[in-house]
Amino acid sequence: MASKIIPTVFVLDLVALEDRLELYEAITDKVQLDAADSEFTTQPTLTIERLVEQPTTLDRELHLMVNEPAEWLELSAENAIDAVIGQIEMMGNQGEFIATAKNLGLKVGLAVDLETSLNDLDWEVAKTADQLLIMTIRAGKEGQKLDKRGLDKVKTLRQKGYQGIIGVDGGVNEQTVKVCVAAGANNLAVGSALWKAEDVAAEFKKLTDLANGL
Repeated sequence: MASKIIPTVFVLDLVALEDRLELYEAITDKVQLDAADSEFTTQPTLTIERLVEQPTTLDRELHLMVNEPAEWLELSAENAIDAVIGQIEMMGNQGEFIATAKNLGLKVGLAVDLETSLNDLDWEVAKTADQLLIMTIRAGKEGQKLDKRGLDKVKTLRQKGYQGIIGVDGGVNEQTVKVCVAAGANNLAVGSALWKAEDVAAEFKKLTDLANGL
């Protein structure tokens, strides 16, 4: 399976959202929209409603860093979101989240924050997810340095036999992309290392080539 760079959109206002989507529409086919509430971060993102209602040609994954992410599944399906990934820390029932998403026709993933043990991940449920997203920083803020404890979790999940997509999110850049892939990740969520680059298209290609050993 080829490794894929997924640009992330962590924005606080509509202008930034429009700018970021326009930037990525020119270079790729998929983005991860980050939604965080005040329980996850001191600087919450733009509201989920505004994030999902913004028109774009891109396929969109919605990363829900919010209380009870299941409450946003119906809105996601109504707005043609491709996949929804929920943080397990704020989730009442992991199995219910997966089942509800699938019933709505959504691809679905579970996300594990940096300080959260894999023991908190319901393994029987996790095996049915389309994706597991491992935070390699503390969720809720861009520009942090990758913490290799997250990569240890990726390795553990592969050793346990998880065959689906494993994404990593946080601190992914030219220096860290190869170790993420070596640990067993296929999707590499990239934020500030991409949109702050002088030439975003060239940086995207460089990261994609590095991720695929080119």
